[in-house]
Amino acid sequence: MFWKIATFLLVLVPAASGADPKPAPLPFSPSRKAGPTLYVSGQVARKPDGTKVLANIDAETRQVMDNIERILKAEGYTWEQVVSATVYLRHIKDYSAMNGAYADYFKGAFPARACVGGQDLVADYNVEISVIAYKEP
Repeated sequence: MFWKIATFLLVLVPAASGADPKPAPLPFSPSRKAGPTLYVSGQVARKPDGTKVLANIDAETRQVMDNIERILKAEGYTWEQVVSATVYLRHIKDYSAMNGAYADYFKGAFPARACVGGQDLVADYNVEISVIAYKEP
């Protein structure tokens, strides 16, 4: 239980101005670059001020996507450069509602994606999403 609580405190609360470049107290980072590729750790619906967003799947997914966008922008990437996403849902019945919110963030081609339901997510969140972005060198 401690690991789950500690995980959401670090990964899912990017600094208001973007990704926090300081070393994390936990053994992972909000994002990491490897050459032209950016790996964004799983994000949940937690605002930069620490407030949880659990009103419904639409609101929760939008907060998750806003958190990802904040990290992408801080690292100089856009949604158009996201090539892969992994979605974790507490309940697979939320798949359609999550898709509705998720789709609004992409203007061109969608990234490759996997979605897994029936997951016990950290701190009672219902949606967690991680992405990989790539910039042409």
